[in-house]
Amino acid sequence: MKCRKAKIMSASLRQLRFVCAVADEGSFLRAAEAMNISQSSILAAVEAAEADLGARLFERRRARGVVITPAGERYLIAARQLLVAEQDFNHRVKGLNDRHGPLRIGCFEPFGAMFMVEVLGRLRARLGAITVELFEADQPRLKRFLDRGEIDLALAYDLGPDFEGAITEICRAPPHAMVPLSSPLALQPSVSIEDLARQPLVLLSQPVTVTYLLTLFDYASQRPEVSFKSRSYSTVIRAVGAGFGCTVLNLRPPRPLEVETGCLRLPIDEGLPGPKLIAVDRYGDRKPRLLRAFIEELCGYFGTRAPEVLAAE
Repeated sequence: MKCRKAKIMSASLRQLRFVCAVADEGSFLRAAEAMNISQSSILAAVEAAEADLGARLFERRRARGVVITPAGERYLIAARQLLVAEQDFNHRVKGLNDRHGPLRIGCFEPFGAMFMVEVLGRLRARLGAITVELFEADQPRLKRFLDRGEIDLALAYDLGPDFEGAITEICRAPPHAMVPLSSPLALQPSVSIEDLARQPLVLLSQPVTVTYLLTLFDYASQRPEVSFKSRSYSTVIRAVGAGFGCTVLNLRPPRPLEVETGCLRLPIDEGLPGPKLIAVDRYGDRKPRLLRAFIEELCGYFGTRAPEVLAAE
């Protein structure tokens, strides 16, 4: 009796990226938009992978996108492992350890304008010309970027999705209040969470962050009424200055923005929990030279700042 030979898979790395994109985005259309290619190319890649595997990777649901099958789950685990290996190969072989870049950094959206440009400017002053690609996104998207190898490092809070990789703790960011100068609270040296709960709330409505901020009011007898929501950090500050209400934030905004918009930062009396600012990469102890230099610059930037300046301990 002859033994059957195992079928050799013929999937290309490009095909694997397309299949992973469908799983990440939940539909062929959104995957095509994310990868900036035609929907037919995405569909062809998935169908080729299914034919190669001999099983459905996704259950198609009209007008509701796709749902991954058990076989698809196993396929994706292997596909992602291979793509990470490809990323490691490219970094080791194609000279991405060069001191001039490119440096691909993903950061929580508010960080871009808040301090990233200044930190990267200091790095440039120390090393000379560098090439930077900055990806500003919410934390769930940052995790996807890192998992797919689209960025070298993610800078985020240790909230929400569990980042996988080497984690460098930068600093802790305890919460503080921002109140309009027109508010009676602005006459106080500090505020309690009860004080804030009685005021309209201007809310930074980023995924994960919004849950954390609202949970802080569990320390009060009531939750405030949300009067204004925005994903933009600077818009939240300006809404506070315009009198829409108060807000709770972590890292302090740049001083010009605070002064220009008629806001006042106040400490919160209670020792409320604050997240840590973390840098996550997938290189472990073999970080590219430029990435190591960036992390050193970032740690130095926060290490020389007093808590009252950045509200980070």
